[in-house]
Amino acid sequence: MMKCHEFPKLLAKSLPKQKERHPKVEGAATYTGHIHAVFKSAEVLVEKLGARILEQLDLNDIEPDRFAATVKLGAYLHDWGKANQHFQEMVHLKSEDDKIPQGRKQLLKAWKEHGERQMIRHEVISGILALQVESFRDWLNHCPNADLRLAVWAAMGHHLKMGGQVTEIREGTGDGLKIYTHHPDFKKVLMMGHKFLGLPKSCKKPPPEYWSISQLQEALNTLVRDFGEAEEQMDWQQQKFIAAVKATVLAADVAGSALAGGNYEIEQWVEEVLSRVLSEEELQNVLTDRLEGQELREFQKKIAAPGSRIKLVKAGCGTGKTIGAYAWAKTRALNHKLFFCYPTMGTASQGYLDYAHDSQIEATLIHSHADIDLEELLTTNEIEETEEEKQKNEEFREAQARLSSLLAWQNKLMVCTVDTVLGLMQNNRKPLYSWPAISLGAFVFDEVHAYDPMLFGTLLRFLKTFSRSEILLMSASITREQEQAIRQVVEDELGEEITVIHGPQELEELTRYRLQYLPEVSDLETAPEVWDSILKTLHQGKKVLWVTNSVQSCIDLYRLAENQLTQHLPGVAVKRLIYHSRFRYKDRKVKHQEVIEAFQGSDPVLAITTQVCEMSLDLSADLLVSAIAPAPALIQRLGRLNRRVRQDETTGEYHLVSGQVCDGIIYAWDAKQPYKQSELETGKQLLDRLAGEEISQADLSRVAAELGSMTYSPVDCEWLDGIWCTQPGNLREAGYTITVLLADDIPAIQQAAKQSDRSFMKEAQNWAISIRATPGFQEWKRKKFYRCAPSDVIQYSEETGAEQCKALP
Repeated sequence: MMKCHEFPKLLAKSLPKQKERHPKVEGAATYTGHIHAVFKSAEVLVEKLGARILEQLDLNDIEPDRFAATVKLGAYLHDWGKANQHFQEMVHLKSEDDKIPQGRKQLLKAWKEHGERQMIRHEVISGILALQVESFRDWLNHCPNADLRLAVWAAMGHHLKMGGQVTEIREGTGDGLKIYTHHPDFKKVLMMGHKFLGLPKSCKKPPPEYWSISQLQEALNTLVRDFGEAEEQMDWQQQKFIAAVKATVLAADVAGSALAGGNYEIEQWVEEVLSRVLSEEELQNVLTDRLEGQELREFQKKIAAPGSRIKLVKAGCGTGKTIGAYAWAKTRALNHKLFFCYPTMGTASQGYLDYAHDSQIEATLIHSHADIDLEELLTTNEIEETEEEKQKNEEFREAQARLSSLLAWQNKLMVCTVDTVLGLMQNNRKPLYSWPAISLGAFVFDEVHAYDPMLFGTLLRFLKTFSRSEILLMSASITREQEQAIRQVVEDELGEEITVIHGPQELEELTRYRLQYLPEVSDLETAPEVWDSILKTLHQGKKVLWVTNSVQSCIDLYRLAENQLTQHLPGVAVKRLIYHSRFRYKDRKVKHQEVIEAFQGSDPVLAITTQVCEMSLDLSADLLVSAIAPAPALIQRLGRLNRRVRQDETTGEYHLVSGQVCDGIIYAWDAKQPYKQSELETGKQLLDRLAGEEISQADLSRVAAELGSMTYSPVDCEWLDGIWCTQPGNLREAGYTITVLLADDIPAIQQAAKQSDRSFMKEAQNWAISIRATPGFQEWKRKKFYRCAPSDVIQYSEETGAEQCKALP
């Protein structure tokens, strides 16, 4: 058993090599330094956000002083438990230049004696010390206005691992554990409580440092039993209060951990970035930039007009919903951060490329910068079981989540996936770490019809919880059941009105499409029903959009199209383009621009794409060819067909720029991915009702609403329902993609970073690729936050993008 004097300095985090340390890193990694940094972060957060958080969640019965005191006490307690033998052995062994008096060999021997594992998590020890040690509990109960039990729940949950496993003490880790409550550093932390929290100057004598397993287990059992009894007494308002406290303590730990070793003051940085909210001038500049000299349409003015706190916009593609959303934000998102949420990663990226990438104003709002070298986060991240691959993966996810969250703290405008916001409700890392930004948020949820039942149920729970937030919901084909579920929450449970805004009737009822369904066609290499129409349209100098359901089929069709064009249109200068999500980001921007410019030009175009075209891509085709897809996806794809209209200056009537109805050809899809047969069935039902007719967007919306047969209701959410437990839950079905760098690209990325005087991480963002999760990817080498895909697994071409050489099982 090691004596406490053998650790003259307690650490909260391991130290990197001396040459890699920032001058402040060593102090920030100490036990006292880290707790101080997190506490100071908490002070700024409650001062800056406390009133706003209580307002957003409609917690008017909670005194701001109670919220602030409870958060600060939770931040103060969060790492008390790191003052234990096993944790100190681990972090000192990981500290490569650390000087340990008895030598590293002796320390390593002690670490191996209990299986190189910790007996019990340090957060649990924090809870035991605060509530099961009478002298500490009595002392902490003197904290003015604070709820001690709730502060402990927040402290114990700050690593998102507090659940059923809390009652477990790991076998094979020894007969007992030393907790250094007599150590000078622990005594300094007690003095910190007196200085910062108004606690009594002295505390009764703490218990002996050695705890046997039976003593720990007894304390743990009592703790869990008390928590269970307290949990039964919680009502809805208390649930929200508990969730807010836990999230704010966790955010304080994120800031304190990431920033304490940097060349900046934590309090100053937090206050600065949380002051970055939208102004009327900035939002007007966005509108001016997007309108390009045009006036807002009446429909868009209705979106922006005064009305209820929650608005639902039901309008087809091409009606200008997005510009209407920015007009709404000009009045509803002032002094907020604006979250513009899309259903998927691909559509969020598309939304950024369409509505932010080309706008210097929006890009500035999205990419605000603070003086942080984000690579420093890697040097301060704590790892508790580095010998296990599972823990190594967790280190990667944790660091990546903290990095992303701090970017959200900085920005005024986030064009993001809906997971960035709704993931908070399930304790997902990134959104939970982004809590300070979300608490300042106004929210646009676009294409809500595309949410799966679990995701939609979480949206309903969000609407009920954030019952004072400004929220805009938008959809081109929301079902009757989805709208009824929203009304149930907003009108029946919250007692509020919801404003429903329909798209311009004259645009919605404009006849645009003629649908043709080819259920027998799946072999596209020689299908005359498809190619004859494509070649005829191209020969007329027009534009064709082909949408398929997978990246590999997109690449195969692109190659097949080359043969068809060479053979049948040798004298026609057709622009053949490919666009999907598996390009390097820098290449994807080029591909995006090529597609937009081609459809704006006068030459014939054949663009072959995946689902990335469904949302936000602002182009208008003369012929659409598509694989069968779920009804909402088909409606979105049709939104890229015959999209352009013009308004007669004299009569005010709208007319199609093309002057005619355009064809949409839909063929069969036999692959198992990415859609279930039940999802494809909705698309077939839509086509059975409308194929062969000349139809409008209003027809599509009407039939889509009638297809709805699924019921929607709020779901259980870990953030609210966990009470004292804090662990992640599922927001939707597990995804199949990972973001990687190509191993062959690493030298080029390093060279580009050097030439542009950028960090490797900043440059790497332009080279990152999203691919399907290939078996064995966990074994690939890692460069910073990214896995590096070997060339024998991923082949890449700037022309066609990434292809995976090894098939998925």
